[in-house]
Amino acid sequence: MARNLPGFSRARWAGLAGGALVCGMLVACGGTEVDAQHSPPYPLAEFTQQTLDWQACAPERIGQDQEALLAALPDRTRCALLRVPLDYDHPAEGVLQIELLRVAAAQPQSRLGAIVFNPGGPGEDGLASALVHGMQWALASPEDVSGTQLREMSQRFDVIGFSPRGTGANHPLICDVPGTFEDQDSLTFDRSAENLQRAQRNAQRMARACLDNPLSAHIHTEATARDMDLLRAVLGDAQLNYIGYSYGTWLGSWYARLFPQRVGRMLLDSSLDVTQRLDDQFMLQDMANQRILDEIMLPFAERHRDTLALGSASELRAALLALPSSLKEALFDDMDFMDSSLLERAVLRMSAALGLDALMRSHPDADNDALLALVDSHLFAPVPRVNVAVARLARELIEALAGDENQAVKADWIETDAQGALRLLPEFTVNMAVRCNDTGTAGDAAYWLGVSNDQVARYPMVGGDTASKPCVYWPVSSRTIPPLSTIAGLPILMLQSRYDGATPVESAQATLAALPGARMILVENEYQHGLFPYGTECVDTQVANYFLQGTLPPRNSSCAGKALAGKAGA
Repeated sequence: MARNLPGFSRARWAGLAGGALVCGMLVACGGTEVDAQHSPPYPLAEFTQQTLDWQACAPERIGQDQEALLAALPDRTRCALLRVPLDYDHPAEGVLQIELLRVAAAQPQSRLGAIVFNPGGPGEDGLASALVHGMQWALASPEDVSGTQLREMSQRFDVIGFSPRGTGANHPLICDVPGTFEDQDSLTFDRSAENLQRAQRNAQRMARACLDNPLSAHIHTEATARDMDLLRAVLGDAQLNYIGYSYGTWLGSWYARLFPQRVGRMLLDSSLDVTQRLDDQFMLQDMANQRILDEIMLPFAERHRDTLALGSASELRAALLALPSSLKEALFDDMDFMDSSLLERAVLRMSAALGLDALMRSHPDADNDALLALVDSHLFAPVPRVNVAVARLARELIEALAGDENQAVKADWIETDAQGALRLLPEFTVNMAVRCNDTGTAGDAAYWLGVSNDQVARYPMVGGDTASKPCVYWPVSSRTIPPLSTIAGLPILMLQSRYDGATPVESAQATLAALPGARMILVENEYQHGLFPYGTECVDTQVANYFLQGTLPPRNSSCAGKALAGKAGA
């Protein structure tokens, strides 16, 4: 989830727009319904009776960083296209194609079914999820119990990833922007009326761009959940086994509400609050990220004051807040609050920012080139190896300052076509469409500006982004989500880290309270977002036992988190 756009996941694959949707609309649908009790009465036989044509996967669709994984399991990895209705309420209006990737069970004779993955977002392309997890499981160490169990999961389950509708290469939701975006600075550190107004106008422009694309109306969680049920039916499985991370927990919950009798083993990893609106609850990220800063990052720096010389946690906090706005923006807008293995780097970047501030104050006329030269002779930390690491991060901050990026334009979710027109890519557009279409949002622009003001006051290093709310300008009726009572007794397993910055523990606890049949494993002293497989026996053995034998842990159980970091600068 990107720092400047709370709740927005950062997918790495974006397809090409074109006539694919128009061509798909020429295909009519017919047949019989798949589930009279939980689905509207429309014909789906054409979809449920299709045969998947599994072929070798195209490496360019998986991503260059995943090609090695593709080569590691060549005989078991195949890709296919699943045909689904554009609109489940009117299936004759058109067809979409959903990309699939399967890592087949190594021992098909003892196959227990398929496990479908969703990595989150919304807007994350999940095609490679199966490849990543299939590789992790297949190559887990046989020297310990949890590794042996992960290998057994690889042997007995097909692992399936898919590109949710709106993502992938076949029918991407790409929205053409009329005009340009206004220059927008950080909503945390520039609270001027002009900047806030620019942010609101940009949010309105984003919403209007996608409302002009007819595909947007069909991008929502209910449709994706029904796509997953078609996948289950085409695979020939009586029930859906599922692992969802972050937004994937919301998707899994919606699927379960639609098809409670179809739920097999379901793991909700890093949970949203399924009792609240989707779009409204992302404001909790500000609270959770500030908590990571105050309760984990700053105390870590204090514990290593001998190597970092940053003083006490309170002294460091005050020094960071006193930084000039431009430097605070460069520091905190690229702070990772979802990967606790990067704790050391986060604290070293704080040291770099403070050292750079000292250089800028002592050399007020220095340009970026001069600052880069000054960094080479500046003592950032008393330990030589730490000083080298901090100096490198100071150079990165100087580059960020030189970029002075418009916060409304991010290179990974926007592109410029040959004529210079802006286009919003699926990483952003699917996120926006799902959040706006699913359950709408509370209040109007003035309401969210008030929330933003409150968040900045409470969380001065990370709060305020709720001033920019595209869903306020999205006049589309939200979906009707089935009641939670339909799944209250389902034996769903949840996994959560205590300090999760993207989906706070409070959200998971609210979901657990609403699901009496669910069980939750809480990983302590940890802010990793997305845990399984975690790499400890306490976590992985309990999850594997659930999928392999259906064994559930107690209602509330806990596991020790992995050590957050070693010696600073090591």
